[in-house]
Amino acid sequence: MSARKPNKRSSIYLGKDGWWHGWVTIGIKDDGSPDRRHRKARTEAAVTRKVRELERARDSSHVPGAGRPVTVGHWMETWLTTIAPRRIRRSTLETTYAPKVRNRIIPGLGKHRLDRLSPEHVERFYTRLEAEGLAPATVLQIHRILSRALKVAMQRGYTPRNVATLVDAPSASHDEIEPLTLDEALRILRLATTRRNGTRWSVALALGLRQGRHSGSAGSMSISTPER
Repeated sequence: MSARKPNKRSSIYLGKDGWWHGWVTIGIKDDGSPDRRHRKARTEAAVTRKVRELERARDSSHVPGAGRPVTVGHWMETWLTTIAPRRIRRSTLETTYAPKVRNRIIPGLGKHRLDRLSPEHVERFYTRLEAEGLAPATVLQIHRILSRALKVAMQRGYTPRNVATLVDAPSASHDEIEPLTLDEALRILRLATTRRNGTRWSVALALGLRQGRHSGSAGSMSISTPER
């Protein structure tokens, strides 16, 4: 008959299989059931050591959620779909955040374990993006999105640090101008024909003019351009 030994909310016992088993209650799962983690070893001393380690991780809030260890990809998707929508405008989320998370960050860093992501991983990721010809301003946006998501992960105990803050942010000149492609320019011209004051936008596009800082905003247009 196996003997169970209480250890706070944990238990250690010798199973019928000849192994010593330990169970540690970490918290509560999303469905409300207890999140209990299992450890086993050939000796009582060995399983006790494993249980103590897991308890220390639990008490320091460095234990990932139920199931497999959280990856960067899993966390970024979770952050994008369940956390960011409560803090970021939907239009910005759909046109800026989602494409950069799903087309850049997840393919580039997604397979790393979240709690093992290092500054060097992030630096090499930025270097690859720059080598692919991505505009510095776009790489900087990606850095800010990643840092924002990792900050929340750190606050919730999924990772001990926000490694993005340990990496120099990519530089982007405020005066950097990315010229429109032919398709983008034609799209603007077509849209201008449907607006009451569209002529001024056609002229501005042809001459390369910018709307003045103090000029009126009536009739302004918002044109989204694809990521470079």
